[in-house]
Amino acid sequence: MLEELTVKNFALIETLHLEFSGKLNVFTGETGAGKSITIEALGLLLGGRASSDFVRSGAPKSVITGVFSIEQGAPGSEIRKILKEQDIEPESGTVILRREIDASAGGKSRSYCNDQPVTAQFISRLGDALVDIHGQNEHQALLKPRNQLDIIDRYGNLMELRHKTAGVFGEFSQLSDEIENLKLSAQQREHKIDLYKFQVKEIDSAALKPNSEEEIDNILPQLKNSEKILKLVSEAREILSGEENSVISGMEKTSQLIENINTVSEGGFSAPPGLETIISQMKDISSELETYRDKLEIDPKELDKLIDSKDLILKLKKKYGSTVPEIIAYREKIGQELDTLLHGEENLAELEKKIRSVEKKLLELCEELSQKRKKVCAKLEKLLEKEIQDLGMAKAKFKIAVEKDLTAQNTPNITSSGFDAIEFLFSPNLGEGMMPLKEIASGGEMSRTMLALKAVLGKASDVPIMVFDEIDAGVSGPMSSVIGSKLEEIAKNRQVFCITHMAQIAGYADAHYLVEKTARAGRTFTEVAVLQEKETRVEEMARMLSGEKITDTARKHALELLKK
Repeated sequence: MLEELTVKNFALIETLHLEFSGKLNVFTGETGAGKSITIEALGLLLGGRASSDFVRSGAPKSVITGVFSIEQGAPGSEIRKILKEQDIEPESGTVILRREIDASAGGKSRSYCNDQPVTAQFISRLGDALVDIHGQNEHQALLKPRNQLDIIDRYGNLMELRHKTAGVFGEFSQLSDEIENLKLSAQQREHKIDLYKFQVKEIDSAALKPNSEEEIDNILPQLKNSEKILKLVSEAREILSGEENSVISGMEKTSQLIENINTVSEGGFSAPPGLETIISQMKDISSELETYRDKLEIDPKELDKLIDSKDLILKLKKKYGSTVPEIIAYREKIGQELDTLLHGEENLAELEKKIRSVEKKLLELCEELSQKRKKVCAKLEKLLEKEIQDLGMAKAKFKIAVEKDLTAQNTPNITSSGFDAIEFLFSPNLGEGMMPLKEIASGGEMSRTMLALKAVLGKASDVPIMVFDEIDAGVSGPMSSVIGSKLEEIAKNRQVFCITHMAQIAGYADAHYLVEKTARAGRTFTEVAVLQEKETRVEEMARMLSGEKITDTARKHALELLKK
């Protein structure tokens, strides 16, 4: 669970420290107060996209820190596995995550886990295992068939089979491309051979390794800096002791002339002392500069070679991939295709035999995946229908259609995820036909459907924290009470955070937080207060019920909601 959250200089927050309940935590506040800001900070801590816009105006950086307790056993097993990969051992079952966003570096951020620097990829994986955040735009994501397919496969533990199918599909696609290349006309084949030979030669000339660019970027600035220093040293030494018109030569001539003046004038001219000392010091400086120059040991050819290598990598990135590993992968791909083209027709029969075997295997995997999906959908749709009915839609029906996606030629349209087309179907009222969820559900119905989905999926998930950002959108007062009851039920087995504008939901909170926007000394602040006293909770809930003018009737209603 998330035990503590500390936020400094984030958006309108100057400083904030909150401790949380292990059950249902509710955030309320007036419209525009920034109720979502705490959840946004949590999302950023767990790998969300950083920006300098998040840093409070005038502050050098924003810092977000979260203290998480990790349970023993199944609920924390995936989290501990991810931590172990990074050689991080939770001290007394505690993990402290910290993220810092630098305002002066264009929003560049750094993440830490138990004070150990970690990558964005690690934080993202850990965040997915720790928290399931339901944002305000997730309703729209639920309407997309691709996301519906992902829901089915994750719930049914079918991702491993799907990945296996994707691997065979990739093999099938590669064989198809190879066969297509072999069936090209002689002229087309020769053109491709010439093109691939040129590309292979161009890429090979760079002698790339996965970290080639990083190595060059580390060494090149050092050499360029040394070259600049060498130039300055040489210029300084040339001025001091060069062959023509040097400072030391001029001063020595001046010293000799003064000596001659003294001789000719028989002591009539007396120069101030110290010129010989200055000349000696100048010679020492020139000698030191020469010694320092010799230590630099710059090889101009090596510098030119590195610059050329960097230029070549930039050129290759424009043509073959955005990163060096992508260029290397492209080189391997066209190398294989070139080999296939060069060997020509003798490979065609072998490839056609091989692709028939791979296609058979692919179809078998797609069929297995489809049958298992149908079983998962039959189970899931019953559970979802019950949850939806519990949420006040007693006559609602829910069905998940699994159909074979067909091409215009009436053959299976196979992709890396199989050949199924998934569609969530919904009927909110008795006697109405089943329609796609995206075409029929109102805002309130979508909110309850999403909550039902989260409730069902949550039971099959080990993610210990769930976040709902305005799950009550489009829902009336009586129905929001039903949603509050469902959130309370979910919170029996995991920690729940909820942002709401409904007092009926706030009444179920184990911990209630009031978000307010204030102004002081010409600056705006978002602040969060814990409503620990019953009276303060009643007052806030009464405001939610009646608006700015709080009535005794609203207070009485709020008190009744708290007694539930």
